[in-house]
Amino acid sequence: MTVDVTMSLPDDVATFVKAKGDVSAYTARVLRRQMLAEALEKSARVRGEAGIATASSEAGESEDDTLGRWGEVAGR
Repeated sequence: MTVDVTMSLPDDVATFVKAKGDVSAYTARVLRRQMLAEALEKSARVRGEAGIATASSEAGESEDDTLGRWGEVAGR
């Protein structure tokens, strides 16, 4: 299901997004990454408060790779 949303963006941001081609797909991808990052931050905070130490990334792993790996784990 999709929902139409109208946004007002600064000129430079609108130009950048339009250059990506499919504005909706690009925006959805960026927002999903942000949603996952916020979920991971919350999870890390809750684990930390519970005294559970974990590493969210592998040694030498890029942020994109970490987000992709955790997205797969989360089923997103």
